[in-house]
Amino acid sequence: MELFLCPSCRVILRDPVTVSCGHSFCRRCLGETSHSECCLCGEKLDLLGSRTPSSNVLLGNLLEKGLDTAAKVARLKRDLRELVSNRDFQEALRTLQKGIGLAPDDLTLRVCRSELYVALQEYEGALEDLEILCKQKPEECEGFFRKGKVLLDLGNQSEALLQFQHCLRLDSSFHAAQYEIQKILTNDASTTPGTVMELKNNGSQNLEGCNSREQLTFLGSFEGETLPDMKMQKENWLKETMPDHSQAALPMPQCMRKKFQSELSANKEDLEEEEASPETSGTRSPETKSAKDYYPDFMGFLTTSDLECSLCIRMLYEPVTTPCGHTFCKECMERCLDHRPNCPLCKQSLQEYLKAGKYNTTILLEELMTTVFPSQLAERKLVHQAEMVELSNLNKNIPIFVCTMSFPGLVCPLHVFEPRYRLMMRRCQETGTKMFGMCMYENGKNFADYGCILEIQKIAFFPDGRSLVDTIGKRRFRVLRRGHRDGYHTADVEYLEDEKMEGEEQTELQNLHDCTYELTQRFYEHGGRTFRQLVMHHGPLPEKEEDIQASPDGPVWCWWLISVLPLDLTHKLTIFSETSLKARLTQLKHILNIILESRDYSN
Repeated sequence: MELFLCPSCRVILRDPVTVSCGHSFCRRCLGETSHSECCLCGEKLDLLGSRTPSSNVLLGNLLEKGLDTAAKVARLKRDLRELVSNRDFQEALRTLQKGIGLAPDDLTLRVCRSELYVALQEYEGALEDLEILCKQKPEECEGFFRKGKVLLDLGNQSEALLQFQHCLRLDSSFHAAQYEIQKILTNDASTTPGTVMELKNNGSQNLEGCNSREQLTFLGSFEGETLPDMKMQKENWLKETMPDHSQAALPMPQCMRKKFQSELSANKEDLEEEEASPETSGTRSPETKSAKDYYPDFMGFLTTSDLECSLCIRMLYEPVTTPCGHTFCKECMERCLDHRPNCPLCKQSLQEYLKAGKYNTTILLEELMTTVFPSQLAERKLVHQAEMVELSNLNKNIPIFVCTMSFPGLVCPLHVFEPRYRLMMRRCQETGTKMFGMCMYENGKNFADYGCILEIQKIAFFPDGRSLVDTIGKRRFRVLRRGHRDGYHTADVEYLEDEKMEGEEQTELQNLHDCTYELTQRFYEHGGRTFRQLVMHHGPLPEKEEDIQASPDGPVWCWWLISVLPLDLTHKLTIFSETSLKARLTQLKHILNIILESRDYSN
């Protein structure tokens, strides 16, 4: 699957990290990039509060499951090359342990581990790996030569000499073994007892199964030579055969080193080339794999449970990945952040993530689900759409914000901080209705029998998730049935509508309306300090409307007057529930007359 290629290096993702725009990169590519923008969408690369990029746990697990053993081992070998070049031997050793666990018969890995053990001076571990190499490849010199070098590091020159002599039995022209034997026999600081000739004789006696003729031919070349002559031979051999020999942490002869690097790098080009070129595709050996051979194969291994949200235990819908590397449905993650700004799995702080509010979908996971599970994803979307349809129903199970009284046509600013109401506001936005019900609290019922539908005009979010919501009243309703959904109240409702009047009754209603409005203007113009404070909160008196029966709730100024009148909420609710504009105006006219005639009003 080409969708698992890193957008930066165009190689299968390694240690994938998902950034704020929703695209995923190799961790190494993010560290090496000199650009601050995504190469795909141009958005600023941001890790949102995380000092170092955290791996996408889900993507990492999917890659681990989708790649076959050969691909995993090849990736480990490439990681190993980098670690060894950086001399990070401990991490390289941990990587090798994983590789040998995946491919216990891969001798290249065991050879490399033996060298790491030597670099870390853990010689016993190195000998164990080399014993396996010698048993599985008894016809090759490499294992015995390496074993001899480790025995030298342990100070066991006699055993080392046997290993080098065995190398010569397998290959009499093996110069590296000749040199090591010469070095042992001519080392005047050696702790090995006896003279040069004694060591030669001991070596020939202890080498089991060695061809005496080959041995005598080789050892005979040293007879009659002085120690300085032998040392001179050693120096000349170094110049001719091993010009780059050094005392490195992982010493080995040049011929061996080239062979080792060749084996370790066997899959390097295969992983890095996107596909073979036409010029070279016909010349590749059958054993060589192309990069496409290493693409993850999910068709036979992946199940929908691999793509489940750990919060709702359903297939991921609009998956988002947090800066700490965990993936959830967008809605599930938002609901968790409503309660606490921490990852629900690892508890890492997500305050910066919450503050930024960039909950972009993890694009790679969306594409993967579309490719591998198209029918299941379509079914999941249908479930979500059905939920949205249910939530957008403004007659049944409408969300109820229990707070205070609100009125048709009047603005109602809200400070939303409770988790249940944060969820409510988001759902109102997602459904597209942008509407919810507002009722005041009432003992014994949780909320009153009458309320007003509010429409969201604007939302301003605070960094901690709180918000200021500007709303305006739309329609009055009466509660028919109460319910709950995810912590907040719901209700089945019917909408109230004023009775229509015609003929003489309409004329009388118009006269009553005009008279009450004039009283309201007097009340507005001559109010005291307390009243002026109310006006600052509720706004100025609305203009008189031409058609007083155009709205099912009557003129807006009536609701403005009810909101500012010094009445208890129970009295206001009684007027609010009235479906006769005439009766409502009559009550308001009576109240205004009492207030205007009161001597306290002028004060």
